[in-house]
Amino acid sequence: MEIYRKLNKGKWERPSDKMAVYTEIEKGKTWGIRVTLIDDYARVEAINGPKCVWYNAPPELSAEVRPPSILERIRGITFADKLFAEVEQKREVARRKSL
Repeated sequence: MEIYRKLNKGKWERPSDKMAVYTEIEKGKTWGIRVTLIDDYARVEAINGPKCVWYNAPPELSAEVRPPSILERIRGITFADKLFAEVEQKREVARRKSL
């Protein structure tokens, strides 16, 4: 799957049969990203360490990525496109916070 090939700088875990968690924190940095794949959607977060948990986090730190709508599919947008766009936004947040 394209998602697993592109998210390869960090560590994948599989806490359950319906969930996969990818954590990416660069060496020497505190902030990184976490991507949680759940059934047909994903949660992408900028995290402050591997054990970080957010409750009601602002959109800058945490976002839910849903499958493309009919109009998005007509325009050729895939779930992977939406996911990687959000991953790049959260990587940027993590880079800014790590400074």
